[in-house]
Amino acid sequence: MASLRDIKRRIKSVRNTSQITKAMQMVASAKMRRAQELALRGRTFMSALANVLKHLQDTLSEGAKSPFLEQREKGKKLIIVVSTDRGLCGGLNSNLLKDVLQRCDAEADYLTVGVKLNSQLTRCGRNLVASFSIGDTVEEAELKPIFQFIRKGFTDGTYNRVEVIYQKFINVMVQRPELMCLLPLAPEDLLKVAEQDDIEDDTNANFLLEPSPKALLDSILPLFFGHQLVQMILEGKASEQSARMVAMKAATENAKTLIGELTLEYNKARQTQITNELLEITTAMKAME
Repeated sequence: MASLRDIKRRIKSVRNTSQITKAMQMVASAKMRRAQELALRGRTFMSALANVLKHLQDTLSEGAKSPFLEQREKGKKLIIVVSTDRGLCGGLNSNLLKDVLQRCDAEADYLTVGVKLNSQLTRCGRNLVASFSIGDTVEEAELKPIFQFIRKGFTDGTYNRVEVIYQKFINVMVQRPELMCLLPLAPEDLLKVAEQDDIEDDTNANFLLEPSPKALLDSILPLFFGHQLVQMILEGKASEQSARMVAMKAATENAKTLIGELTLEYNKARQTQITNELLEITTAMKAME
């Protein structure tokens, strides 16, 4: 049995750890609410874009020309992995890595948003060509280099397809890995988004489109592509903070349980020590009679 001093030292260490995990839980909870709000607000903006696309349906169906719609056979595939920059978020990154290895092309180039999976992807033989770090508050200045890298690689023919794998935020307890095609944009998929979004049906409204539908579409498609990526990053941030809050809550509860077990062990050891001391005193008194 461990000595009383060792048990007390362990109790103190676990109590200090529980205070840290409790503080991290509270911080993650506050960040989660903000990240969740941004993710839900982004879905609303996507619905507004889908509403505009409904009124450009004829232009899309007639085979509009745009570099973002161009289907190519030459070139490589680029896969964007949206992970985290820090750990302590449960199995979020390990589950994402498992999905990457199972569902993504091993011959493709990889770009990471969040550096946590960089070493694992390299060890698994994936070709990591770029990596970007994004703060908890997603800023436009941080996203601009990512957009430029993707847009340049796709428009100059280096990549013929761009896919994104990320953790989609379902609720606080559930985050699900999703693999989606970012480029090229398929007209049928764009119209499907417009049909599936819960937006008010105002197809009979008298819309005045200026400039022409073609010029408007050329402006909306880059916006749609950019916002899709932003939305995936926001979903990943909301998933990260949710997973971290749950993980830190579980760690705090486990620490409390361990403190209770160590306290019981300490009391038992203390009781044993007192009993032994009483036996020694009793034995010594009998020996003196």
